[in-house]
Amino acid sequence: MTEDSNYCCSNKFVRSLTSDRISNLPSNVIENILMCLPIRDAARTSILSKTWWHKWVDVPQVVFDDTFLGNSQGLIQGSTSTELLMKTVYEVLLLHFGPIHKFILSISGLKSCPEIDRWILFLSKKDIRDFNLQISSEDHRRHKLPSYLFSCLKLRYLKLRSCIFKPPPSFKGFSKLISLEFREVHFDADFLKDFFTNCPLLEKLVLDRCVEISCLEINAPNLKLLHYNGVYECIYFKNAPRLAELSVYQTPGAELDNETRNHSSLIEVFSSLPALEYLSVDYYFLEDLAVPDSSVMLQASLTNLKFLEINDLCYAEVEEVSCALCLIRSSPNLQKLLITVFCSRNVSTNPFLQLSERDGFLDFSLNQLQEVKLQRFIGTLPEMEFVRLLLAKSSALKVMHI
Repeated sequence: MTEDSNYCCSNKFVRSLTSDRISNLPSNVIENILMCLPIRDAARTSILSKTWWHKWVDVPQVVFDDTFLGNSQGLIQGSTSTELLMKTVYEVLLLHFGPIHKFILSISGLKSCPEIDRWILFLSKKDIRDFNLQISSEDHRRHKLPSYLFSCLKLRYLKLRSCIFKPPPSFKGFSKLISLEFREVHFDADFLKDFFTNCPLLEKLVLDRCVEISCLEINAPNLKLLHYNGVYECIYFKNAPRLAELSVYQTPGAELDNETRNHSSLIEVFSSLPALEYLSVDYYFLEDLAVPDSSVMLQASLTNLKFLEINDLCYAEVEEVSCALCLIRSSPNLQKLLITVFCSRNVSTNPFLQLSERDGFLDFSLNQLQEVKLQRFIGTLPEMEFVRLLLAKSSALKVMHI
């Protein structure tokens, strides 16, 4: 090998070591890297090279959360810090070029303010598809959403906390919406009925401590997950053939009078849910299943149910226990059972003695049940009877947590 060839090889090797690999990354890789960084750090990448210069302002995602605040977290309570935050958000949005598909504003202590409406107006012109606004629940002033939000017809994910959601009369719904999460959101109780019809792609619905709903009617053919925590009189599943995960809880201290509750609609609820795999309910739900002075019991077979959770089960109430057993015996493919016991040391009755007198009521098997968790267990006679029943009926049981 000649001296010139040795020089060329050495020069190529040096150039390969000193090449700017970070500048030669594909644009989509750079974008994915920037989307994983907080805004503050993403902006700092501008010093890496000319390729990265202000690349962060093109990323279609803007996130303002506690990570964005860094060491200043919790300081937005003061007026000076709040003004600084508002100014910073303005600057980031004004510097941003191109579409903003995802926007998150979720900072601890964030209160309702007029600036939020201006940001929503800005986002309505940026092709927004994922909008997340979390007003602090400590702020009793819920933020009334401006009409600009209802012009964002490409929304696929909508997540709100402590807001007032009041669409204009001309609003026809979000036809592309996939996920909706409302926490402490005020809206017209009759709004949901038409809203589901206008959101045919909806797959996830979370309603947590929102408004008092006389009857929650679910007409969502693609709905897969429903979590409801609040006040209700009845829940009617008009059309939910794909619903696989259901959680229903009554807000503590907000129980309705027994006369206003609709028992019959809940008794037939499971016949409308053929795809149900996960069910989590509380004692209030069981009380609705237990129709007073009626021998009507759960008739539907929950053949796909694999996980069942019952909260605050009171062993002193015969009808509650009977309904819990109805859910269990109607789930032949149940794999995991979690029960939280309502602590009551003065249990004077043993419901299992009464239930054993019903012809065939305790004749069932749980051949797929593998795990049982019993929480707040104190060892009363009915609790021990329940454990004995589960051990006798569950041939495949592997673990029991008490």
